[in-house]
Amino acid sequence: MRARRVRLGQGFVESDELLAPETNEQDEARLHYGKIMQYVSALPEAQRNAVFLVYVEGFTYQEAADTLSVPIGTIMSRLATARAKIAQLIHTPHPVQEKRY
Repeated sequence: MRARRVRLGQGFVESDELLAPETNEQDEARLHYGKIMQYVSALPEAQRNAVFLVYVEGFTYQEAADTLSVPIGTIMSRLATARAKIAQLIHTPHPVQEKRY
């Protein structure tokens, strides 16, 4: 039926409907989050575990401390150190790597 409507001139779509959605913002956000995940992955295991439990899994500091069998102050310290390290990496200019062929 759709083919018949197209042949009869009734299947035209407005040109505004054919435009692709703007994806630049989504691509930039995806790249930004990808870089942050690289930075988190580069953290020492103890800091990385605290970051994932609290910021990804949504554990409270006390729940994370209980899960890792450490005092709550240790969780707070690990998170503060991890945040500082990630902030430093984000604000440090990285040299552009040359592509070698």
